[in-house]
Amino acid sequence: MEKLQFVIILIVGILTGSFATLVGGGALINIPLLIFLGLSPQAAIGTSKLGALGVNVAGWYKFHQKRLINYRIGFVLGTPLIIGTVFGANLVLQFNEEILRRIIAILTLLFLIFIVIEPKVGVERTRPDMRGHEYLIGGTLALFLGVYSGFYGAGTGTFLSYMLVLLFGQTFLESAATRKMPHVFSAVMSIAVFAMHGMIVYSIGTALFIGTFIGSYIGAHYSDRIGNVWIKRLFSIIVFIMAIKLII
Repeated sequence: MEKLQFVIILIVGILTGSFATLVGGGALINIPLLIFLGLSPQAAIGTSKLGALGVNVAGWYKFHQKRLINYRIGFVLGTPLIIGTVFGANLVLQFNEEILRRIIAILTLLFLIFIVIEPKVGVERTRPDMRGHEYLIGGTLALFLGVYSGFYGAGTGTFLSYMLVLLFGQTFLESAATRKMPHVFSAVMSIAVFAMHGMIVYSIGTALFIGTFIGSYIGAHYSDRIGNVWIKRLFSIIVFIMAIKLII
């Protein structure tokens, strides 16, 4: 890998990592970049998984220091997410994404409308006490989200935030923190599957990992100053772009 290519990937990783740790959506930039650099779509997805690990490791560490992670919810979502991820990653060469991507895009836009018209959603904690069936619903949704994460993954963190905000009543800042735990486990399992198929370019993935790690640490560090209102606004922008990209 050339030095200029390394620098480009590093800078892009820092930029995507800084906002992806708060609102997700980093793969929407990283995967097209890797394809532009000459990787096959499958290798781009696999390599981006290694880069995404940097976002979640750094974010987990920093948000743990701030005591913003709800480990109970993280564990409930993490286990089915891992199972779905392994299944989805093994389907990466066989699964037709188009229909699923369009369904997700439509649901994403509907959720976005709900978030915009409900001013307290994601800004204030709305569900202090959780009931058993809500954990069951969350775990089931995480299983299907894991399948999506395994074979494509762009926007998985954003979808996890949707679940944590809408189903578990967390603020956007809390959701950014809590989703790091299941995301790390999911990323590790996904990386293992892609590595077995030889679909990770480690030189590029390492550069992306370093960049996203630095960016994620910076984003998580300044998350309190940004606040839930601005995170919600940034989240809405990323979600809208993601939905349009999935549709077209």
